[in-house]
Amino acid sequence: MKHLRLVLFLVAASLMSGCSTYFYQWKPASGDIAWIEGREVTRAEQNGVVLVASYEFEDAHNIVLDVEVKNRTQASLLVDPNDFHYIPFDTKNDTLRSAINASYTAFYRALNPEEKIQQATLDIQREKRRLAAASILNGVLLVATVASDINSSNRRDKSWTQRANLQYAHAQAYNFIIQKQIADVNLQRIRTERLQHERANWQEMSLRKTTLPPNESIRGLVFLPKDERASSAWLTYTSPSDSTQMQLKFLQEKIKGN
Repeated sequence: MKHLRLVLFLVAASLMSGCSTYFYQWKPASGDIAWIEGREVTRAEQNGVVLVASYEFEDAHNIVLDVEVKNRTQASLLVDPNDFHYIPFDTKNDTLRSAINASYTAFYRALNPEEKIQQATLDIQREKRRLAAASILNGVLLVATVASDINSSNRRDKSWTQRANLQYAHAQAYNFIIQKQIADVNLQRIRTERLQHERANWQEMSLRKTTLPPNESIRGLVFLPKDERASSAWLTYTSPSDSTQMQLKFLQEKIKGN
């Protein structure tokens, strides 16, 4: 099931990024670099903590890395996606400035999966409330249409043509309300399924905050906000619990789409 979700996730990501003229990918440029099963992987180690990272894919807003952290110390290690960040550089190896405030260096921290999971859950609940509100409105429209239909049927001051036109108008109104309810239900189902799928991706495939026992490892996807201006980037992993700080350099390749 996880493999199926990964395939669907990658397809969705490629569709989202397919609207862009260019594609962006990261190529390891420091650390112990090796090719493993068709992908270029880099590795660094410090204080008994091993960091392995490789480019996975890009979506509309993020560069996504496949990251593994191994704890070879004698103590537990808290691994948190919030401990990953990067600083982008231009072609002259100068730091890029923030797109929001040029007084500051550009700085990007990995997205927090727990926040994304919570947001998806809230959005699912919002979709349910939206459907309930739409159903109430459709009910009100139906009651008003029925009342109007009964009232017009009991009136005898209208000609046969007028009554026929009113019956036709009410039939159209009934059909509109039915079709609107069907559309509301289908739209809510599609949105809910998309949100549930998105939440499952964050729950099962992302690197999540975990206390890692000695001699254990954890692996998952790390989502880093994309800066299309960058020529290279220094990815930093910091472990506050044991003062570990490792850096890996990546080159950002800009590939023109077909």
